[in-house]
Amino acid sequence: MKIAAIFGAIALCLPAFAQADTIGFEIGASVWNQNYAGTVQSGPDSINLEQTLGLQDETDKSFYLLIEHPIPLIPNFLFAKTEISVEETGTINVGFNFDGAEFTEDALVTTDSDLSYTDLTLYYELLDNWINFDAGITVRQFDGGITLTGNGLTAREKFDDILPMLYLAAKFDLPLTGLYIGGDMNTLSYNGDALVDYKLNIGYETSFGLGLEAGWRSFDLDFADSSDEKIDTAIDGGYASIFYHF
Repeated sequence: MKIAAIFGAIALCLPAFAQADTIGFEIGASVWNQNYAGTVQSGPDSINLEQTLGLQDETDKSFYLLIEHPIPLIPNFLFAKTEISVEETGTINVGFNFDGAEFTEDALVTTDSDLSYTDLTLYYELLDNWINFDAGITVRQFDGGITLTGNGLTAREKFDDILPMLYLAAKFDLPLTGLYIGGDMNTLSYNGDALVDYKLNIGYETSFGLGLEAGWRSFDLDFADSSDEKIDTAIDGGYASIFYHF
């Protein structure tokens, strides 16, 4: 993909200023119950992640660090690491070709799938009162792929791309309660490829900055390197997190 062109188009959508009241930091960690669906292809055959490879629900984790400041023009920073990895071993119900390797029906195959990623987000606060609204750019780096082992064979399709994405986040504080509702989204759609990653949540933050949050998270990826190298997967489920804002 023409990454520079995408990055430039997203940048034009952003405001030219930022202003916060004080310097602020927030750190947090989450656990996410991940349900897998979709297909992967590296060769002539499209392979179902659930029905053929037997990928089951998995619980994984994520971490983030957020830095906000009152300096105009310079964006705020959000660094995040999200784990999306699962390993399953099972007997496949249909033969297929993956990365040039022929896996036969009824073979015992181990699938090691890793779509974990690291985000660096630069964003501006457009609203900062009981309604909070942020917009910016996320640069997301994947460093994984899918490896199949069985029949005395090992085959791997890498997924190690760097993608620029539009970042949007909103939060609505419920007055005098410490409760809030909100959500955020990273999204990209270009030349047939698409990635939508979002959260919807409800949370509670104490007066001294410690908070809890729970909600729904969804990761939907449709990406093709070529006509026979594709991944089309949806991973979603509930999540819970703890954070400290200071």
